[in-house]
Amino acid sequence: MTKLRVISRRELAKHASEDSLWVAYKGKVYDVTEFAPDHPGEPEFVLQWGGKDVTKVMADAHSHEHSDAAYDILADWVIGELEPSADGDGADADADRAIKPEDVDLNQDPGNLAALDAQLVDDLARQKKDLLDLSKPLVWQMLTSNFSKDFYLTQVHIPHHLPEPAYLFGNPILETLTRTPWYVVPIVWVPVVAYLAYEASKVYAPDMIASLFVAGLVMWSFFEYTFHRFLFHIELLLPDHPFALTFHFLCHGIHHHLPMDRMRLVLPPIFFAIIVQPPWFAFRAFLDFPTCAGLFAGGVAGYVIYDLTHYYLHHARVYTAYLRDLKKYHLAHHYKEYNAGYGITSKFWDYVFGTVLDYTSKPKKA
Repeated sequence: MTKLRVISRRELAKHASEDSLWVAYKGKVYDVTEFAPDHPGEPEFVLQWGGKDVTKVMADAHSHEHSDAAYDILADWVIGELEPSADGDGADADADRAIKPEDVDLNQDPGNLAALDAQLVDDLARQKKDLLDLSKPLVWQMLTSNFSKDFYLTQVHIPHHLPEPAYLFGNPILETLTRTPWYVVPIVWVPVVAYLAYEASKVYAPDMIASLFVAGLVMWSFFEYTFHRFLFHIELLLPDHPFALTFHFLCHGIHHHLPMDRMRLVLPPIFFAIIVQPPWFAFRAFLDFPTCAGLFAGGVAGYVIYDLTHYYLHHARVYTAYLRDLKKYHLAHHYKEYNAGYGITSKFWDYVFGTVLDYTSKPKKA
């Protein structure tokens, strides 16, 4: 392991801007410049602690208590060790007494590591057990993996952050097909909504079209919940096989592993075009085309609202109380408890089915 350089407190204090943002935590210094714009609490929260020691504030439940996932992400940005304080008190003293990573043989038996500082053990375990090498194409690694389902499910729900989108494929053409900018969703699907509404208008009056449209929105909201809970989070029924784990990873696992990947937050148009086919033909089996058109105009519009809301909750600065609450709620699904809080645009179905996530509770321990 490369020896970390020692960084003075004076140097740390110089890096307190959006262009260069460092923080100290338990005796180590982290460059969080690239991560700050994607911080779940928005960049302003990180910026106010730029150039300072965040050891206490990261554990402060009243300020901004962090989950275990936050510390895993933080570990990716370590750049040095903070010089010891003059009085040797507090977190710095603990860090000074801790065994340094460069002094540890990562190949020794884990049972012999019991004497190490607890935080160091966590860091070493994380370094040895990363799910994938994020610098290389991910799909081939998944297909040729030999880890168990339990290991995969534990590791894939540990969030990581990359400044640029990860690569799924080495082939540039295949890779391009996996990336979808947010604005593609309205460009592709709003015309479809307009077409379906137009077809319904050939038969129904405006009030009936509005009723079908609203019914379609409700239909989508239920589909949004069930799809997220019972397909994306199908962990209990997932076979313990590389192909099945790869399928899960491509459907949703990658989003939990890299939750701030801007290119994989909305569904590729071809994917939504495929999954909308079964419900369309199911409804067409007993409803005429104009009625289905009115319903699916609302359903597809609901999907557009869902995907744009999802992207917004991850990457935008929210200004209304409702969206701020939704943002905290959804990010808690990523960073605290992934087995609850399945609603994206609304908590309604979470209340109905008893899966409401209390984002004010203490983070779940691994």
